[in-house]
Amino acid sequence: MRNQQPDGTRPFWQKLIRWPAFLVANLALFLLIGVSTVRETYRGYTVEREIKALEAQAEQMEGRKLKLAEMTQAIVTPDKVELEARSRLGWKKEGEKVYVLAGYQPVAAEDVVVAAVPPRLLSNPELWMQYFFGSEKP
Repeated sequence: MRNQQPDGTRPFWQKLIRWPAFLVANLALFLLIGVSTVRETYRGYTVEREIKALEAQAEQMEGRKLKLAEMTQAIVTPDKVELEARSRLGWKKEGEKVYVLAGYQPVAAEDVVVAAVPPRLLSNPELWMQYFFGSEKP
């Protein structure tokens, strides 16, 4: 036989081929390790994806928290508290008569735009007088 060694024995790998149970066990072990590795890798991927989603949700909630804190600070001012007490609770000061106008929406001071009066435009001679003498013509 040509695959035999000089001493008449077969090589080790040829001996292993004769053991089908050993080969089947090795194949099963290889598949088990491969499937476990793939499953753990997928689980790690899903955990990372969930962590990113939760971090995004935490950022969104933090922004909402800051917005609510700003709103709370705006509501706590004495003027706002008095306005809310008057409108919701019907609060009034002593000796004060309250009239409620149906459909009336009060305008907040922040919503009112005050137009600045533009300065009076000076004529060319008035501008020269101001430049040389430092005073305006009345």
